[in-house]
Amino acid sequence: MFSTSSAYLAFFIGQHPIEGARILRKTRAPAKCKFFIWLVLHERCWTAARRKKHGLQDDDTCVLCDQSSKTIDHLLIACPFSREVWFNVLQKAGWESVTQNLHMDHLASWWTEARKHVPKPNRHGFDSLVVLICWQLWKECNDRTFDHRVRTIDKAVDRIFDEISDWSLAGYRHLEPVSPISVTVAGRDLMPV
Repeated sequence: MFSTSSAYLAFFIGQHPIEGARILRKTRAPAKCKFFIWLVLHERCWTAARRKKHGLQDDDTCVLCDQSSKTIDHLLIACPFSREVWFNVLQKAGWESVTQNLHMDHLASWWTEARKHVPKPNRHGFDSLVVLICWQLWKECNDRTFDHRVRTIDKAVDRIFDEISDWSLAGYRHLEPVSPISVTVAGRDLMPV
């Protein structure tokens, strides 16, 4: 017996779910940042390694560490610069238990494993923080590649915490607990919970 729903379900036979896609779907973040993470999960970001593979450039060295080939997983989780940024941000946010898993080299695997170490009420904030940090690391890489602007690790971490404050003001209230400063809006103070 044919039905529209059976045809729709048949379309997905044999497909495997993308690791991290379910978490991303529930994560609160700006659309452009969620789309970027969707590209990361599908390995569709135009990194130096991908541009070299397609003959668009000769060198695929990571601009953050100048040590390895710049794949998206290297850039976001395996690069020494990125690991230091993750460690500093997670430590300041009070999630030291998550930093012990930073030895993984695949973002989706690390994300799904690390969120298990975060208390359940804080997981929405953690998921948004993961998206925010990945977005900022991508922007840092692009600033170095295209604009030749280099920031230190401390400046990159400060930029991330500035962005956390901006996202909190924009309505992403579950990030307020990791915001290091109180924010003043139109004469009233918004304190982190």
